[in-house]
Amino acid sequence: MNDENLYQIVRDKICDWIYEGYYEDGDRIPAERELAQMLNVSRVTIRRCLTELEEERLIQREVGRGTRITFRNCGHRGELDMIVLVAPARNPFFSEFIGKFQSCAEERGALLLYVEKPCQEVLEDCLYRLYKRGLRNVVVWLEDIRADLRKLSRLRALGMNMVFFDSDQGFPYADCVTLDNGLAVRTLYEELERLGCERIGYIGWDAFGMYSIREREKAYHEKAQDDGKGVFLRAPWTQRRRCEAIVRDTFEKDRDRIFDAVICSDREMGEAVLRAAAHVGAEVMIATVDEVTRGIGREVVAYRQNLEVVVEQIFASLQKQCVDGRNWTPKLLQIEGTLYRQKG
Repeated sequence: MNDENLYQIVRDKICDWIYEGYYEDGDRIPAERELAQMLNVSRVTIRRCLTELEEERLIQREVGRGTRITFRNCGHRGELDMIVLVAPARNPFFSEFIGKFQSCAEERGALLLYVEKPCQEVLEDCLYRLYKRGLRNVVVWLEDIRADLRKLSRLRALGMNMVFFDSDQGFPYADCVTLDNGLAVRTLYEELERLGCERIGYIGWDAFGMYSIREREKAYHEKAQDDGKGVFLRAPWTQRRRCEAIVRDTFEKDRDRIFDAVICSDREMGEAVLRAAAHVGAEVMIATVDEVTRGIGREVVAYRQNLEVVVEQIFASLQKQCVDGRNWTPKLLQIEGTLYRQKG
């Protein structure tokens, strides 16, 4: 085995120890001689590896005191020529999002690689696999997956640049780019009022671990100044495939609670509500965050995400991490959308 292969094996092993939590921030690692014995390589190989890790600011050598691990929450300089998108392909919003993303990548001369959002594997383990293959710039769309901040801090320290879309979970170890969810719901509410609606309800999901779901319902409560009775339905996120039937049953059972208008939390819910309302003959104005599929048979008030701006901001955030390096600081960036009257 040549020296280059040995060096990579040693580097991977030390990074494994850090990612797996064997060494935490500030911990001291064994001396060169001990590491050489543990990994069955020469001290020259160990010294080269430690020198490069020190240049990357992952370790710090202290004369007379040894070498300690240093977790730095900063960007990592490099070329933005390859980006990995980890996202849920089954989300109704996905095809539109990745189409914009691909166009933006091509304009900037970057190669976009897509990885399906992991179902069985832990998200951070998936990201670490990408890191070990030399892929250091990632965009993550969590949807309903929870992030482990401890592991994200290790990935950041190891040298991974990250942007999270539609979530605040990556903060403070990643930039987070989202729709301005509060503004979206307030704008829909005010437009419904302008159209003469007095009793405005809300229909959403029960998955409050998801940033957009939580923030949109929160904004509704603040705008409506209600006591919680304005929420007509929180559908189970785990039963999304039955959403239309759940909404229809609720309409039929609670006809006395039918509002003048309802705000739907997203496109998927909006389409289910539209079909259910048509089935039971409910005369209710419907507003949604994100446009619904065309051919719906009635006018809808929609708040449309500006995907061009969202994608450009994601690229700008990654670029800043690659260029600014040590001067990068994490940000939660909320993007304004556009009110839209969608014809049936």
